[in-house]
Amino acid sequence: MSTIALFGGSGRTGMRLLERLLKDGHDVRLLSRREVEPRERLTVIIGDATDADAITKTVQSADVVISALGTDKQNVLSRFTPLVISAMQVNGVTRILTVGTAGILQAHDMDAYRFETRESKRTMTTAAEDHAHAYELLRDSDFDYTVVCPTQLIDEPSDGDIVITPDELGTLHSGPISRDDVADLVVKAWEENNYIRHRVGITTESR
Repeated sequence: MSTIALFGGSGRTGMRLLERLLKDGHDVRLLSRREVEPRERLTVIIGDATDADAITKTVQSADVVISALGTDKQNVLSRFTPLVISAMQVNGVTRILTVGTAGILQAHDMDAYRFETRESKRTMTTAAEDHAHAYELLRDSDFDYTVVCPTQLIDEPSDGDIVITPDELGTLHSGPISRDDVADLVVKAWEENNYIRHRVGITTESR
């Protein structure tokens, strides 16, 4: 079994990742701003995702970094990513998987992110810009990164055929995607060593 440094594990997608990793028998080092109920194989580091010391302590002795951190109006991803890159370098970790957004996938008909084109239905781009900056930092690094990029996230099961494609969205008629399916893809991409140095679109075919 492996040791995973997990960030964003208290969020709605991150909690699903945490459950899968523990169920599979892995050791998880979780960074959290508050106390978490003790669990077998779970080590909780209290701290913030923009604190370099807390991040370095979380990554210490880990085999892989997984992040389901969301963004906010404080550019948390742009602040977190350089810090986790440094922590990975210090600790000799080379594999990182993160949850991004479909807005940072390649547009179909021009050299741009989806959020910069009419493909994206969102009018506000602040979150996508933060995700894009984080992705670019990983892209420009030497790490084996994978950024899983879902469309609208839902808590219930996905309704429709799931479409998974590297670097762009596999359909122009996309629908929402379950957080459970996103968590499954992150874990599978790590366990099978797939989609290295790629963004990965995950969505459903809209009916």
